[in-house]
Amino acid sequence: MSEEKPETGSSGPDNPVEGIEKPFRPDGVGPEAPLDRTPNRHAVPEGTPAPPAGTPGSPFATPPPKRNSAQIRADIDAQRAELGKSVDQLRDRVTELTDWKSQLRKHRKQIIVGAVATGFVVGGLMALRRR
Repeated sequence: MSEEKPETGSSGPDNPVEGIEKPFRPDGVGPEAPLDRTPNRHAVPEGTPAPPAGTPGSPFATPPPKRNSAQIRADIDAQRAELGKSVDQLRDRVTELTDWKSQLRKHRKQIIVGAVATGFVVGGLMALRRR
């Protein structure tokens, strides 16, 4: 059996432990690792003008002004009222779409054409089967 000896070397200012040449680093980690050259998908391409300082997407955007608790409560109440209206509209729309009787009335022509086509296909298959 052969015993593997760790690499040894002199200690220096970067390596205070005697007998170890380099500290252990997994592949791809540490100062000796190659630089990551993958493009940053969040980076702005060169030559793209920065948005004006007042726009929300700008890194130099000014923070929103401070609001007091009364303003925050008023905003919450307005959002709550708007949400209630949206839920009511959504409920009405779902009720309308799932009402099969009104759907039959609205799409009467398409349903008749589909029924006639289905009748011809079924009749043709039955005629072929009897042969």
